[in-house]
Amino acid sequence: MPSVLDDAVDLASLPRLFATIDRQEAEPVVEGPLCADDPPQGAGELFSRGPEIVDVNGRAVPIDTEYFTGEILMHVKPSDEEEAASLAYFTGRKRLVGIELRGTFKRRISFDDLTFANVWRPILNPGGWQRRTILFVLSKFLPHLRLELGESQTSISAPVCLDAKRIIVGGLGEPLGFSSLSARKRHFRNEDNRKSCYYEPGTEYYFEFYQHAVSFDTYKLSGFVGLGQISLAKILRGQPFQFCLRLGSNLVTPKFFFYSKELLRHGTGVA
Repeated sequence: MPSVLDDAVDLASLPRLFATIDRQEAEPVVEGPLCADDPPQGAGELFSRGPEIVDVNGRAVPIDTEYFTGEILMHVKPSDEEEAASLAYFTGRKRLVGIELRGTFKRRISFDDLTFANVWRPILNPGGWQRRTILFVLSKFLPHLRLELGESQTSISAPVCLDAKRIIVGGLGEPLGFSSLSARKRHFRNEDNRKSCYYEPGTEYYFEFYQHAVSFDTYKLSGFVGLGQISLAKILRGQPFQFCLRLGSNLVTPKFFFYSKELLRHGTGVA
């Protein structure tokens, strides 16, 4: 497997599922809106920036930034049932994607300031039932997510303390001793409660994020009875979902991008 992507890389030689890592420590500023007929920003950027390819469903990837040091494990469920059955992480679980992050912070950061976010250049504006479905899913099942639609970029974000399904502090369990995920979310939906708690440097934290709504293989939104399936690959114009933790515009962890051949087909014109 090549360590970086460049113009000479044959897409057919890539695995069906893979991730890339961008180790820059600040989000670049996007200047000016893109036009609707501009080329897709997915695979084009993939080639131009020459990122490092990393495995999904493999070994932990070490990370070290100005704010955090540790490792990350990425799990993406393949659409092939036989292949998926061979992955222990998904056995008996409905989830389609899982992220395990373990490590220590180098600075004291408030629960309100540490966020999880995805940022895309302009996307296709879904209309009709697709738009209604996406907004319904966000409001019903992910009310803590903040959606921003702009001329230059689209983003979804949330405080990590609300989005992470599991947080273990120093091997002792949930912060403040919460008995359940719902109890933690109820407490930290209050902004004052988030601002009064801190991730402390030198203490080991374990975070697990997972979801069962979007496949990072087929890039379809599904799993909700009566709502059908929506191709997010087309709406995102070939741009991948990402994982990274942020402190304002600074990246607390590197940014990981999740690719599949289905997504690249929408970003490059490859059949």
